[in-house]
Amino acid sequence: MKKAQHKKFYTKKRFGQHLLISEGIIKKIVDEIQIETEDIIVEIGVGTGQLTKEIIKRNPKIVYGIEIDKTAYPIIEEKFSDFENFILIKKDYFDVNLYELSKGEKIKLVGNLPYNVSSLILVDTAFKIDILKLCLFMIQKEVAEKLIAKPKTKNFTFLTVFIQTFFDVEYVMSVPARFFSPPPKVTSAVVKLLPKKDVPVKDIKDYKNFVSLLFSQKRKMLKSKISEDMLNKAGINPKSRVEELTTENILNLYLVNKNFISET
Repeated sequence: MKKAQHKKFYTKKRFGQHLLISEGIIKKIVDEIQIETEDIIVEIGVGTGQLTKEIIKRNPKIVYGIEIDKTAYPIIEEKFSDFENFILIKKDYFDVNLYELSKGEKIKLVGNLPYNVSSLILVDTAFKIDILKLCLFMIQKEVAEKLIAKPKTKNFTFLTVFIQTFFDVEYVMSVPARFFSPPPKVTSAVVKLLPKKDVPVKDIKDYKNFVSLLFSQKRKMLKSKISEDMLNKAGINPKSRVEELTTENILNLYLVNKNFISET
């Protein structure tokens, strides 16, 4: 019966769906979540529940499965109807209030992210950092490489700096296309994000806009975007370009800028 139902599910390009079908890879991913009995797990993109099934096996306190695709709901509901610690949330991730799900506790946010919105979800995690224990995501390898990039490399981007400000990033493993159905045209990767303690950024949206400004027209010297006084005060050569800075340099420049504004 389940096999027949599985055949009726067709992945949809508009949702960026690629179902992970390798049991070995699924187990390795779930191992990285390090599930404990008090854990609240939120999975983005349940699909037909391959990853969900392995997560539930490890007996967390509760698993909230977020899924946007209505055609997957009957499959998910039948597969997990006997599990009291699973709740299906029939919404787009961006319409879900994670604070309501956390109920004052911290959550583990996991998922095989749709490629078309993975960067948006990654950026959104910074805004939820106060309720996150960890994030474990499957994303495009080229996006994963940006998350661990070093200065003076082509992968060092806005996303690198923004995520590295708030999280310690671990590149867990690469996952070739053959482990998915349908196979994507790119290699995927699993990354783990661990929230940093005591990040000195209070206004995350303001910081995001500041980093975006620095990376706009990134070949231009910084003095064309920030006053030379400010750059000198932060110990940065005004003729530098943004890719020559470290994440720490950029965070420090932001804080110097905020202090200067508040003093004037």
